[in-house]
Amino acid sequence: MAHVAAVALGTILAAGAIYALCRHLSCAPLPAALGAIAWALSPTLLEPELARTVVRIPGPSALVPFALAGAFSRERRRWPFLVVGVVCAIARWRVPEGLAAETGALEALVLAVLAGLGAQRLWDGEGGAAFLIGAAAAAAVALRSESGAAERLVEAAPAAAALLLAAVLSRETRARAGLVALVGLVATQRALEIGIAAVRR
Repeated sequence: MAHVAAVALGTILAAGAIYALCRHLSCAPLPAALGAIAWALSPTLLEPELARTVVRIPGPSALVPFALAGAFSRERRRWPFLVVGVVCAIARWRVPEGLAAETGALEALVLAVLAGLGAQRLWDGEGGAAFLIGAAAAAAVALRSESGAAERLVEAAPAAAALLLAAVLSRETRARAGLVALVGLVATQRALEIGIAAVRR
């Protein structure tokens, strides 16, 4: 019971810290909430033992389009996060075995912050092209994954849905109602991933 309470408290504190950081980076409440959800529910935070053995993107595939849009944000303070992300990617590429335990938390942090910045760009009516490219890439990678059928579906379907939403919605609609739907898509995908992992165990 004490362990569950400690995990819950840690998750709440982590979410609050990333929310405050995203707000400091000039994100509106909803984009900052996306960053908080992405970090607090990241696999490396909730499933550290799994992260030690599985090399994968430290977050749901539907988060990737937001992060790509955030990478091209006009916010100058994004640069330290981009540098850390590149260093983690190079380290993981050069020495992949078992490195997820060392780089996973940092990667999840970078992904969460960039996702918050990307959501802010959509909130401002910008970043549509980068979001579309990121969604298409995430869906393609998910379809080529070697995971089981259920995991592959949970990875590919939300990214494809994000691609469809971003493509059909006007810039004005995407900036408000569309963004709410996309954030809900990320949260739903992560909940499904957690549920599948629990069933597998």
